[in-house]
Amino acid sequence: MKKISIIGGGIGGLTLALALQQKAIEFQLYEQANSFEALGYGLQLSPNVVRIFRKLGIENQLATISHRCLGFELRSFDSDGILAQWKLKSDVPYYQCRRADLHQLLFNSLEDHSNINFSQPLESYQQEDNQVVLNFKDKETITTQALIGADGVRSVIRGVLFPEDKAEYAGYAAYRVILPFKDDYKSLWGKATVWMGENHHVVAYPNGKGGQKISWLNLVLVIKDSNWQEQSWTIPADKQEIARNFTNKSALLNNILEDLVNNNEPCYKWGLFIHQPLPYWSQGRVTLLGDAAHPMLPFQAQGAAMAMEDAYILAECIAQKEDIKTALIKYQQLRLKRTAKVQQTSKNNAQIFHATGIKAMVRDLGLGLISSVNGDLLNQKTAWIYNYDVSKN
Repeated sequence: MKKISIIGGGIGGLTLALALQQKAIEFQLYEQANSFEALGYGLQLSPNVVRIFRKLGIENQLATISHRCLGFELRSFDSDGILAQWKLKSDVPYYQCRRADLHQLLFNSLEDHSNINFSQPLESYQQEDNQVVLNFKDKETITTQALIGADGVRSVIRGVLFPEDKAEYAGYAAYRVILPFKDDYKSLWGKATVWMGENHHVVAYPNGKGGQKISWLNLVLVIKDSNWQEQSWTIPADKQEIARNFTNKSALLNNILEDLVNNNEPCYKWGLFIHQPLPYWSQGRVTLLGDAAHPMLPFQAQGAAMAMEDAYILAECIAQKEDIKTALIKYQQLRLKRTAKVQQTSKNNAQIFHATGIKAMVRDLGLGLISSVNGDLLNQKTAWIYNYDVSKN
């Protein structure tokens, strides 16, 4: 029987654990924190990842914690005019939910929580002929047949595989906050709304289902910032500074910014970094998954989705291949090209969202023309992402 060790209990690590459980493959998951305390900000779960929940048998549970997105609306920061709007065309839903709620759903879906090991920071590992030796801080060493690095952008395992890999600051600072949903925000229900301006943009979408006792509004605010920012998700932000920097011509958005300042919900700031695609992820009995393998800018809303695709396909490869090393190479072959393309698309979108001058005018005119003539062309632009089915590799 194969014994798999997963480092990292985020969305990708837990999805892999659930997929391995479904295939009756033995695993242990090691998380450096002493408990799961996922932040409450929102995630967008497009059809490509919702198909994974369907395969895992928990799509109905996902629906109970999520808001269903039916389309998108792009607006001008300077005039609040609609630049483009279109409806999604997919038989598979597009959901938006809080990261903490999704994390809890994945954890609750695991049958045996004794496989989850908290307060276990990995310090190093060594590969031997038929096993990997794991060295944890202040703990005994552990041996395993395969080691999966799902330990995020600061991955210890990626650091061993690629000691020279360095992140490049992308020149953008981002803010995240989640606010209680108010009746004043009801025009935002059923879609994701993006306000685009010179050097900054705002994404707003609901979390939770209509009619529940508590629903939320998720906000991501991004601005060009030449100052280097620490690569962390949890730096407290100055709310007054946000309100000043993002003042605009939308009465609704300015109302939201005022609520952001007056609400006690925490707001975090982080610098956005570019990681170049890696030439490989798998070496012997070790491989990478999710942000450890392909950190990406958030401008395509596919970070969590790519991690979950990785997890499901990796479990499939392990189940299908007798030899672990062969399974990890096959997984890498199936995932490298797609994730690199999503990384590049996310990077390109940064330029589109923050265009200035003539480029911004051309963008706005083009979006308006496409939206008025045939809005489905905008669906076709993302079809290669959303139509992807993990079971058809």
